Amino acid sequence: MAAIEEALASGDFLHACEWLKKRYDSRWAKYLRDTFSTPGYSPAPIHEQILKLDSRVVFTLNFDDIYERHADSIHRGSHIIKNYYDKDVEEFLRGPGRYIIKVHGNLNSTADLIFTQKDYSQARINNSAFYQAFDAALLTHTFIFLGCGISDPDVNLLLENQNFRYQEQAPHYFVTSHGFNKDRQYSLRENRNLKVLEYDPVDADHSGLVTELEALNGAVEAERFELVSTTNW
Repeated sequence: MAAIEEALASGDFLHACEWLKKRYDSRWAKYLRDTFSTPGYSPAPIHEQILKLDSRVVFTLNFDDIYERHADSIHRGSHIIKNYYDKDVEEFLRGPGRYIIKVHGNLNSTADLIFTQKDYSQARINNSAFYQAFDAALLTHTFIFLGCGISDPDVNLLLENQNFRYQEQAPHYFVTSHGFNKDRQYSLRENRNLKVLEYDPVDADHSGLVTELEALNGAVEAERFELVSTTNW
């Protein structure tokens, strides 16, 4: 396990995941479900605030189903859940419903999870239609990245390609706790068109992020009333 711990310490997560998967071999699916599914984790306040934003399309890099279960408990199954490998995944671009897109798959089909460098590479070739649809969404919508890192290779590739292909784009937003390196902030804006928004975590549970999302929800609600009164949508 020393090599895995060393990879984790250096931020080389893809190799760490690859070696971990190899070590578990045939026990891999059971390990994942025992870790992420069997405990039956309850939704957290952040899931509630993200759902209240009521975005028509939510992309999630998580393969657990905590957010989907919360959405289902509130909206009684009205959300449409799509995986990157679904043949009709591009439906979210023009469909009228509310969509949750599982960018890395889900625990119901562990063989299709995107977890290692090999998985990323295979998905990029075998599921190119999804990445084309994702690319279209990034071009036509403003994304706010919550609770995720900046090392996802496919998302980075799409952002960088668009940033240098289309020069007059409004930025997407990457939310992180304060103290984020200023040079890295500059690079994210210059190379991926990501504008960093910092928050005070307040505590180890990052309750400060929930507070900021509550404020954002208030602003979004006010804007919705403004749109209704002006019909300028």
